[in-house]
Amino acid sequence: MLDLLAAFDTVDRELFLQCLKCRFGITGQALEWFRSYLTERTFSVIFQRERSSTVKLVCSVPQGSVLGPLLFILYTAELADFVASSWNVGLQAYADDTQVFFTL
Repeated sequence: MLDLLAAFDTVDRELFLQCLKCRFGITGQALEWFRSYLTERTFSVIFQRERSSTVKLVCSVPQGSVLGPLLFILYTAELADFVASSWNVGLQAYADDTQVFFTL
């Protein structure tokens, strides 16, 4: 089991956008849509009607969305390729829940 703590919060956006372009061939307006979706994001907490200060997020993909797990899988696709190229090694993954296993 790979325990990827705060995995969604560690995604380097620029690296990911480059991955979408070079690895998956996403360019033009589609790439700009992803750029818009991933950048200029902020975070704050409301507790008992009090709001915390707003923090600008410098990395991450949105959690709690339908796209979040898919984007994380695309971001970590190179890991799946590496495991697939290894003899007797398998991988099962859904977003940040990843199992690497060996067969005899």
